[in-house]
Amino acid sequence: MILKIKTSLFSAFFILMLTSHNLSAQYREIGLVSTANMGILYGPVLDARPVFKWGKTMDNVRTIRAERTYLNFSRFQGNDYGSASSGIYFGHEWRKLLSDRLYFVHGPEIGTYLTLTGEYTSIQPGIRYSLGAFYKLNSKVYFALTTPITMMTSFGKSDGNWEQSAFSFGIFSENNHLTITYSLENKKK
Repeated sequence: MILKIKTSLFSAFFILMLTSHNLSAQYREIGLVSTANMGILYGPVLDARPVFKWGKTMDNVRTIRAERTYLNFSRFQGNDYGSASSGIYFGHEWRKLLSDRLYFVHGPEIGTYLTLTGEYTSIQPGIRYSLGAFYKLNSKVYFALTTPITMMTSFGKSDGNWEQSAFSFGIFSENNHLTITYSLENKKK
């Protein structure tokens, strides 16, 4: 039920964002973001989440991306366990040209995760500032590798009571983000 409500709210907000700000947007990108881990085959397989970017130019874009969505079910010693988690982040991204196709990219994001596990609910709001490199493979396909500075907290609800269970501040303590996007911009003649 909560997942259905969250999906409906996300869909309504996404449509609102696309229609209201996109009316003046001349530049758009759509793509996938994944965590870039060290090592071989470390982390979830196919850890790719959608990202949408838009703005007046490619040097200054707004972003919206899904984050850490999963469903999990297990049975252990006759007991059933299940959990679901999903998140969303909104941000802004600035790109400064360094050479022919290489850019310095940086910008803030704000968002949250929601995790449901049986009788326990957790919300983890956070603020990030990402720094990294952006590369134009060609006029339509782009790659970016960024690393975040983060400040997050966690609130958990158990037995009907909400409590703050954690607070963290990290400098490059989360996984890097590897993003591939495709430009929807039409070239002017």
